[in-house]
Amino acid sequence: MTRRATALATAALTTVLAACGTTAPDAAGTSAAPSAPTAEDGATLVIGSVSDDPEEEAEVFQPFIDHVAEQLADAGVGRGEVVVAESAEEMAELLRSGEVDLYVDNMYGVTGVVLGGAGTPVLRRWKDGEPTYHSVVVARRDSGITAPEQLLGHTVAFEEETSTDGWFLPSSTLRGLGLSLTQVAEPVSPVAPDEVGYVYSGDDENTVFLVLDGRVAAGALSEEDLAENAGSRADELVTVARSIEVPRHGVVARVGLDPELLQAVTGVLAALDETAGGREVLEEFDSTAQFDALTPEDLAPVLQLREALDDARP
Repeated sequence: MTRRATALATAALTTVLAACGTTAPDAAGTSAAPSAPTAEDGATLVIGSVSDDPEEEAEVFQPFIDHVAEQLADAGVGRGEVVVAESAEEMAELLRSGEVDLYVDNMYGVTGVVLGGAGTPVLRRWKDGEPTYHSVVVARRDSGITAPEQLLGHTVAFEEETSTDGWFLPSSTLRGLGLSLTQVAEPVSPVAPDEVGYVYSGDDENTVFLVLDGRVAAGALSEEDLAENAGSRADELVTVARSIEVPRHGVVARVGLDPELLQAVTGVLAALDETAGGREVLEEFDSTAQFDALTPEDLAPVLQLREALDDARP
């Protein structure tokens, strides 16, 4: 990807927000009323997600999209449907083909489809009640590692390649500091003195365990996940690096979705936290607090990080 791709993606976001009359609300929760019907009666609104457990993911998403569809009856929507893809690349194809209308995911997934031209971000999702979050790289306090450059010749544990807080943000942060990262087979595998090795742990709990057990020099995850998984042993760890703050989750609309229908959808999503029924649905949807505007200013630095990460790949 080039800097031009980032500029085009940001411009597209600005355009769609303007076209919707700034449908995406401000932080105070103000939203435009749904527009007049534009979809044919009984149309299906399809929401997409990415997961390696489609059945479990659908169980979380279906009640949410059912409620949203009910609120969109005046816009011609008759029902909601969930489509779960195995990867963000597959989701991008579903968006391009029109088989998925909305895609909800973390910033790794969102930036991938946006830079690929498959979708336009329209809203921020406060998943787990938080609008933004960041990642930290931590090491054992007794290791003597207190700065990123001291990770050279050592191994870091990341969660998995599709994780925003456990891979995308921390690996981009380290690379942005001029460090060269290379994947190794095992935590104990030798690492060149001018490189930082890394392994995938599979989940945040394993990341913390590998660090505390001394099997890797450092681990990367969000500060919230660190507190949850380190528990009473958190004082044994020290922060070596910290990423920028990014939106927790985003909502992407497929390119070509009718602007009036998009306006109605974003209006309904933005207003969910204003009613008791809506707040109940949001709580069941992975403790979502609300949806609000995902502005070009919010997204631009994340797109730049993703672009740099993609450029660094072989």
